[in-house]
Amino acid sequence: MRRTFAFVKRNALEMLRDPLIYVFCLGFPVVMLLLFQVINHFIPENMAIFEAKSLVPGIMLFSFTFVMLMESILVSKDRSSAFLVRLYSSPMKTCDFVLGYALPCFVVGVVQEIVCIFFGWLMAVIFGGAYFSFGAAMLLSIAMLPTLITFIFVGILFGSVLSDKSAPGLCSALICGAGILGGCWMPLDTMGGFETFCRCLPFYPAVYIGRVITGANHTMPDAQGNIVAYSFDSVAALGVIPVAVVLVAAIVLSLLAFRRNMTSDKR
Repeated sequence: MRRTFAFVKRNALEMLRDPLIYVFCLGFPVVMLLLFQVINHFIPENMAIFEAKSLVPGIMLFSFTFVMLMESILVSKDRSSAFLVRLYSSPMKTCDFVLGYALPCFVVGVVQEIVCIFFGWLMAVIFGGAYFSFGAAMLLSIAMLPTLITFIFVGILFGSVLSDKSAPGLCSALICGAGILGGCWMPLDTMGGFETFCRCLPFYPAVYIGRVITGANHTMPDAQGNIVAYSFDSVAALGVIPVAVVLVAAIVLSLLAFRRNMTSDKR
């Protein structure tokens, strides 16, 4: 346990030394919240997708993707520098290494949640508009944790199977995909079949459930022509399935990939 804690501390210090954590993981979500709030403030008719209650869950998910990027870079660099090979001779097991990488990023993700919620509230105060309660903010933070954990273990997986040059490229592609396919700032509820496709992926359901919690409004009116709030309907209920499946798959595959590296590097 002492060795695992020392490994966690080392990884935390490595991340704190990296400007990426401050620029992308913390600064970029704030800039995006501000940008979309400014756009929504100056367009003739406010768009529901750009309101703080709708935007915060989407930006929160998008910010998690940069945790994945940071994690993949850290793991792949440790592999390329033979740092991990030297540690493989210690009594630490696969789960100890993976946990040592995951815990610091989990803390970063929780800080991201706090930053998104606080600055979302601040934007709502500055530009006007409704915001969700403290209880809803706490529930949102808890509901988004499975997605955070998924991205953390995907980052460990990419760092375990890819080099330090190719891992960031694949993560960048997934970052763009998560932003678009998750409907983070796009009104997918107006896109018919494309929205149906996105329901099968873990990104959009996570954002959808987040908007149910915050009480955000749909962009598309219902059959009566009314703009209604997100509710825990069949989309939200069935969306738990892809979120859970991808979470389990990411954890299992990252452990298997890391164990394979340990076995091969020891030979």
